Amino acid sequence: MANLNLEIITPNGLIFSGGVKDVVLPGEEGEFGVLPEHVGLFTLLNAGVIEFTKESGDVDAVVISSGNVTVESNSVIALVEGAVSLEGKGDGDIAKALDGVKDLLQDVTDSQNILASVEARMR
Repeated sequence: MANLNLEIITPNGLIFSGGVKDVVLPGEEGEFGVLPEHVGLFTLLNAGVIEFTKESGDVDAVVISSGNVTVESNSVIALVEGAVSLEGKGDGDIAKALDGVKDLLQDVTDSQNILASVEARMR
């Protein structure tokens, strides 16, 4: 099975780049999933969580504030205003990651729901 190449990019640089099996994005009209050979599209992203399954089978997530995404057959490029990676956060790093998420989402009106979703994923 073919894989997707996922890139998550902020104005400050690259947050993630690599091969993934699938990705779920917080679209403007709700979450949507992308698998290899997906039809091409361009859409806006709301604040939320980009969750993806790496080629190794590990599931990781990146919290974003907003942005847009371009999907092509085997490529997903998310350009976002701000992001906090939740990748590989151990118990000691969870509080630090949550503080980063709170800072990122301070201007988002629905931030409490997003923060609750992030906390649930980290448990």
